[in-house]
Order: sequence, then structure tokens, then C-alpha cells
Amino acid sequence: MFSRILRLICFSTVLIGFGYEAVAQDQALQDYIAQGLKNNQGIKQQGLLLERNMYALKEAKTFFLPEVNFSTSYLDSRGGRKISIPIGDLLNPVYSSLNALTNSTAFPQVENVNQTFNPRNYYDAKFRTSLPIYNAEITYNTKIRKEQINFQQAEVDVYKRELVKEIKLAYYACLQADEAIRILESAVSLARENVRFNQTLVKNDKAIRTVVSRSENELIGLQAKWEDAKNQAENANAYLNFLVNNSLDTKVNLQKRDQLIVEADSSAAGRREELLKLESLYKINNLSGQLAKAAAMPRLATFIDLGSQGEFVKFNGDTRYYLFGVTLDWRVFASNRTQYKAKQAQLESQATGEQISQVEQQLQLQAQTASNRLKSAVQIFQAARSQTALSQQYYQDQQKLYREGQLLYIELLDAQNRLIGDQLQQSISYLNVQTRSAELERAKASYVFSN
Repeated sequence: MFSRILRLICFSTVLIGFGYEAVAQDQALQDYIAQGLKNNQGIKQQGLLLERNMYALKEAKTFFLPEVNFSTSYLDSRGGRKISIPIGDLLNPVYSSLNALTNSTAFPQVENVNQTFNPRNYYDAKFRTSLPIYNAEITYNTKIRKEQINFQQAEVDVYKRELVKEIKLAYYACLQADEAIRILESAVSLARENVRFNQTLVKNDKAIRTVVSRSENELIGLQAKWEDAKNQAENANAYLNFLVNNSLDTKVNLQKRDQLIVEADSSAAGRREELLKLESLYKINNLSGQLAKAAAMPRLATFIDLGSQGEFVKFNGDTRYYLFGVTLDWRVFASNRTQYKAKQAQLESQATGEQISQVEQQLQLQAQTASNRLKSAVQIFQAARSQTALSQQYYQDQQKLYREGQLLYIELLDAQNRLIGDQLQQSISYLNVQTRSAELERAKASYVFSN
């Protein structure tokens, strides 16, 4: 039974050398990372936001292109202001004289005209095609949209790197929970063997009944811990499945521990996406300042109207028209509004620049701290492995003495509990090495995403 535990520990322990980095090359883990990057719901959300920004850029570019709009209106009125035109007073005396001279009625009398200002039964329908010739605001808006895409892309990459770290930690937690189950399973088997052996001793009057009761209670306690370890494993498996967007009860594929290879991470540190985000934000603030200044610059555009206007339902050569024009819009005075907006953008850029310097130092500190933590974790794991080996030898010696009747059961039980505790501690310390390794990889941004 003891040799079985020894083999389990030897197979489950992976030798880790000294160094600042350690990366586990586990194909099952890499498969989960690839699946998470493809199916994780958070990644999909970030991808949709990136796609939205791309369409925003396409929208901004359309402002350089012609725009065609159709508009129509119909007007009908009664009353209102009028203008009197004395056509009758002017023409009727002349017409009367002409009728008298010609002895005819060829020139009839006309009434004075009262014309209202408001149109009556009038429509106007037209297609207007407009095209900007010069508008600096459109140019800077387009540049801002482009930079917002870079900002969102960096946001996506930040989420991806964080997801990779979380998947690794979840996978390592599953491995550690599985290892704890194996250790406690072996411990339960060992406790059962002790119960059987103690019952034989009592039966042969070589030990008192208390020894059996104590060993049975110890078995019950180990079985409870075993069941708790199984529940912890289920929780760890469910979290990993959640990260990769699987059903929570999907069985996790864990690569056997003796197949793992741990080696130094020789990849160079990458550029942290958090800095790329801030750099994009800095550029956006600068462009916003230029956009504010562009509001004071002239805007030149041209347009052409093709339409028809006249009495309602009439459409002919007299009603059709075209109108071509060029417009110039130049804000001459706005109480320094443009300067104030430009100053705001300038101060935001300066604040972002200071934030970049601060974040650079924070990230350097994070990487250095993660490196030191990994070094400490490796040393703790090696100490735990050495302690476990010592506990194994101690338990083996104590078990031999107990079977020869030269040791109390409580002393054997103490050696057994120490061995189980050291085994679990070694498993935990190995998980801690893997965790610190993933944290260092995240701090260095050294994980390379496959295309």
C-alpha cells in the first residue's frame, strides 16, 4: 500500500528547475485555450464592439461622398397679408378710350388685384445632391474613428490575455483537485487497511478495542475529506467549462501529470495592451483638440437641386427646374468657444500622458513582483517535495515498528496524517507554481496568440 502512494507521488510530481519563468506545455490546456478564445461569450461581446467601431469608421468615410435627399412640400392658404395691385385703375381708362376709338368692346374692363403673400395650392418637390468640397471636421472625425478601432482592438487583446490566464488557472485548479482526490483516495485505502489490521490485532488479543475505534474514526474523517475534494473538483470543472462556453457538467479532459513537461519560458516580454490602449486614447485626445480647432475653419460645399414646383398636380416644362449652388460656412465669432474646447482636449492629452508614465511603472513593478513570486513558489515546491519524501520514509519506518508491536497506534496515526498533509501541501505548492507562472506570463504579455 505504501509503495502505491509512492508511485502516485512520483508520477504526479513534475520537476521544476530554478528560474523566473516556467510554462507547462500541455496539449489539453492549449486546446481549452483555443476553444475559449473562439467561444467565450466575453470575447464575442468585445468582438462585436470592435465590429461596431469598424462600421463607425465606414460611416465617417461616407461624409466625403455625395449625398442625395428627396424633399417635397405642399402649401395651401387663405387670408393673411396681401398686396394690392391697381391694374384696373391703370388700364381701364385706356381700355375705355380704345373701345371708343374702335367702336368695339375688344378691350374689357379688368379688376384690381389683391395678391396674398402665402401660396395657394402650391407644391415643391426636389432631389438635392450635395458634396462637401472642404470640411476639416470630417477629416479629423475619420481619424478619430480609425484610432477608436485601435483602442477597441487593444481592449479585445487585453480581454484575451486575461482569459488565457483565467483558463490556465482554472485548468491547474482542476489538476490540483484531481490530484487531491487521488491522494485522499489512496489515504482512504490505507486507512481501511489499518482498520483491517487493527481488527486482526484485537481479534488476536494483541490490541485493545480503542485502536479499532480510532482507526475507524480516522477512516470516516478521510472519507469526508475525499467527498469534499470531489465536490471541489466538480466546482473547478464547472468554472473551466464556463470559461470555454461548454455545458457546466461537461467532463474535463486532463492530461496525465506524468506527461507534462515544465521548461523555462524563453519568450520575450511583449508590449502590454493596456499601454496600447492609453496610447490610442492619447492620440484620440490630440485629434479631438484638432477637431475643436477645425470648427473655426471654413466649410465649403456644393449642391444641385432637380425638382418641380407650381400649382398642385401640374408637372410640365414650366414647372421643372434645376438649381446649382456653392455654399461657404465660416464661423466668425463664437465667444472663444473653439479655444475653450481645444484647451480641454489638450489638458486631457496631458493627463493621459501622465497616466501612461504611471502605468508603465506599475506594469514593470507587476512583472518584477510576479517574477519574484514565481521564484518563491518554486523554492516552496522543492521544499514541500523534500518534506514529502521525508514524511514517506518516516511513515514507512513507523509502520514497520507498529507492525512489529514496538509503536503505539497514535504515533503511527500521527505519521500517517503528516504524510497525507505533506502530500496535499506538495500538490498545492505545485499548483501555486503553475499559478505564478501564468501570472508572470500575463505580466510579461508573452503568450503568443495563433493566427
